Amino acid sequence: MQNRTKLSESELQIINCGIIEEPMRVLQTTEESDLKLLRVNCKELIPEDENLKLLISRMYQTVRDENKPGVGIAAPQVGIARRLFIAQRMDKKDNPFEFFINPEIVWFSNIKRRGEEGCLSIPDAYGDVYRSLTIQITYYDMSGTHFQEVVEGFTAVIMQHEMDHLNGVLFTDRMEEQAEIEYYNASPTGEIVYPR
Repeated sequence: MQNRTKLSESELQIINCGIIEEPMRVLQTTEESDLKLLRVNCKELIPEDENLKLLISRMYQTVRDENKPGVGIAAPQVGIARRLFIAQRMDKKDNPFEFFINPEIVWFSNIKRRGEEGCLSIPDAYGDVYRSLTIQITYYDMSGTHFQEVVEGFTAVIMQHEMDHLNGVLFTDRMEEQAEIEYYNASPTGEIVYPR
């Protein structure tokens, strides 16, 4: 476990530079200084930090921005190199957005799912990525309560994409590393598994 700290003064300046309903600027891989931050392995934070509510609210406004809506966003994408992301729960009624503080994926299924991905931080780039069909994730809420759950399907894919951001990994990196791996269909539904 990393040393958890409250948000720094420089991070608070980024968060407080707009009102709660205002989307934040999304970092882009086309900008050198942005790319440097997107490649950082993010630090844990104190779940009870009173400033997290504003950060989470503004991240939500950002991912729901009508100009370029998404299904998930990680804190480093808005300039905050901390272990926090928001993901749309396609596995729940009404597909709500939920936040995950200091998340960790502790188990990945061997069965993979191939699907097209894009990213708010990578303009006009899309491509197929293989992700585990099922994961087990642990995380905290703002009261410091620890949770653990098993997530499947597209929601698991979203979470894996956002977790990668917290480790400085982009979906295009996954495409490159998977280019030389041979996959085969494991079932008629199109689920994929690594060859043995």
